[in-house]
Amino acid sequence: MSKKVFKLSEISEFLGGKLSGDGSKTISNIKTLLEADSSSISFIYSKKFKKDLEVTSASVVLISEEFRKNCPVDYILVENPHKSYAKLTQLFSNSQRKKISNKNYINSYLEGDIEIGENVFIGQNVKIEKGVKINPGCFIGDDVFIGEDSYLYPNVCLYHSIKIGSKNIIHANSVIGSDGLGFAKTENSWEKIEHLGSVELKDNVEVGASCTIDRASLGSTVLNSGVKLDNQVHIAHNCNVGSNTIIGAKTAIAGSTVIGEDCLIGGGCGIVDNIKITNEVRINPMSFITKSIKKSGIYSGGSLVLEHSKWLKHITIQKKGFDD
Repeated sequence: MSKKVFKLSEISEFLGGKLSGDGSKTISNIKTLLEADSSSISFIYSKKFKKDLEVTSASVVLISEEFRKNCPVDYILVENPHKSYAKLTQLFSNSQRKKISNKNYINSYLEGDIEIGENVFIGQNVKIEKGVKINPGCFIGDDVFIGEDSYLYPNVCLYHSIKIGSKNIIHANSVIGSDGLGFAKTENSWEKIEHLGSVELKDNVEVGASCTIDRASLGSTVLNSGVKLDNQVHIAHNCNVGSNTIIGAKTAIAGSTVIGEDCLIGGGCGIVDNIKITNEVRINPMSFITKSIKKSGIYSGGSLVLEHSKWLKHITIQKKGFDD
């Protein structure tokens, strides 16, 4: 997939911002403040990233007036950096919504001893290693890699630029690489944030039926080696699930959450965004995790059905115990 390159002057004009810096510089990617380099544009929209801004190696940063004094590199001054970031992702996006191809590249980049069922679509620049088996009805987008001896059940959908390691099993109707829930609030609606990242499944991962694993907004959503998902699990954008962790059916994990190694998460759990769960944690079914877990052990949540007034007392006691 070809990389898009823009001059800073072009980006500033596109966003309607005020550039402080060299307009002839070229930018080829969007990255977070800590991951950015001399080819990157980054952004800041919250004070919690102020320290990251002060040490960034980005070529240029989208900022509002409040962060101008803290920015050590060139910047583009905009009214709403989050909204401008959303607009910028659309400029850099290679989203395949913009084109539909009827050409099947099924005979390209395939190693020996591969089995492919009927009505399988394979996009451009796909590499499939030996021993892979793909059942009928699967969709493989452009620039996908599938490692040796992996097995795809019927109707699996792999969006573009996904990496599947060796000896993976992906059950029927699972979707890997769809956009996460990313929108920036505008005056009257929501501006879509195009997800420019990817999904990477390491080796020996098993994904149950009808699971959804969102691509990262930037960077990668990662399931490390030995991870096992039950049916109908949802993994949101930019999550990282540690090696040999098992997740039960209908559990949903919100964006940018990190799950440690050797964890066991029961079915029907809800885990909020931007938290960390350490290694060797067991979370019993139907639990709702709202904050980071820093100590290994067994955790339980949820509650029995009670009259509302009794439930309020019960949940207050639960919260106090968790805070302790």
